[in-house]
Amino acid sequence: MPDRKSLSRDRLTPRRMPLSGRVMALWLMAFPCLSSWAQDVVVVRSKDTRAVATRKGEVLDYTGESLTLRLLSGRTQRIESNRVLSLETKRTESHQLAARLFQQGKYEAALQNYRLAEREEKRSWMLREIFAKEVQCFQNKGDMVAAAQRFLLILGSDPTARCFDVIPLMWTVPRNLAPVEEQSARQWLRGATVAERLIGASWMIATAQRSQALNNLESLAADQDLRIGFLAESQLWRIKLVTVSADEVVVWRQRIQRMPEELRAGPCFLLGKGLARQERFLDASLELLRIPILHTHLQTLVPEALLSAAQCLELAGQQQEAELVYREVLDLPESLPAASAAQKRLQRVRQDRER
Repeated sequence: MPDRKSLSRDRLTPRRMPLSGRVMALWLMAFPCLSSWAQDVVVVRSKDTRAVATRKGEVLDYTGESLTLRLLSGRTQRIESNRVLSLETKRTESHQLAARLFQQGKYEAALQNYRLAEREEKRSWMLREIFAKEVQCFQNKGDMVAAAQRFLLILGSDPTARCFDVIPLMWTVPRNLAPVEEQSARQWLRGATVAERLIGASWMIATAQRSQALNNLESLAADQDLRIGFLAESQLWRIKLVTVSADEVVVWRQRIQRMPEELRAGPCFLLGKGLARQERFLDASLELLRIPILHTHLQTLVPEALLSAAQCLELAGQQQEAELVYREVLDLPESLPAASAAQKRLQRVRQDRER
């Protein structure tokens, strides 16, 4: 048993660090900035197997094509974006607060904090992530012009942007455009990029420039960028809803299955509407319910999808299920048109049940 003197000496005498640990410590002292950035953790799927690996270092860039990571060794590694399963990184306090406010549906407050986080953030790839959330905030607030401008700014930085699913297109019943919306859409319809023309055409379908909008969509449907092609093609379905045939609905479903999962929300909404036109109400409700389940962040589409799904369930004789979905709509902000419509339909369902 060691004596008291040896115990005291052991406590006071620093233990020698293993050589590799000492070298790492000296390296971090010599390059202190490395200790601050070495917190990014990337989980990656193997190219050839289902194996999963973890990489640590500093994310230098993250586009729709690849993630560039500087490892602790100083070596740079490029990883295809479709192999990235998750990414842990530091976010400013403003960014974290904005995310919480967004989840609570407080879009104006979230936007203010995202704008603050934007000024604090130095990483270009993280700025694109912040801009994408701002696009959603603007859409959810009803400021479609600001949403589109922000989205196009992202594409200017990264044409392959990972956030293409937030592109502000019109999917629901055409509405009258505000003067500033129509003016912007006219400009985008003649824009220099395919994304501008897609947004402009989507907005102008129900206006006097319908013919030009449809011509643009038909041209864009053949674009080499498959994201543009798929979305332009499915935008054309909007004008076919009234007369859609059973065969066309089958084709729509097949086309959706070829689309990237993140782009399917709007096309699924139109497919659900098309199935309802065929009086296939249960099938329609299932397609429409995919949107609030798989695409919860698209708050401009979720309320209409829920309302339409509940109406289809009601028409299918599924009164209890319809009532549950109507209640889901009522949990959304009261200012939404879908909320007031759901309240009226829910009262009718209850009255019918009591008879």
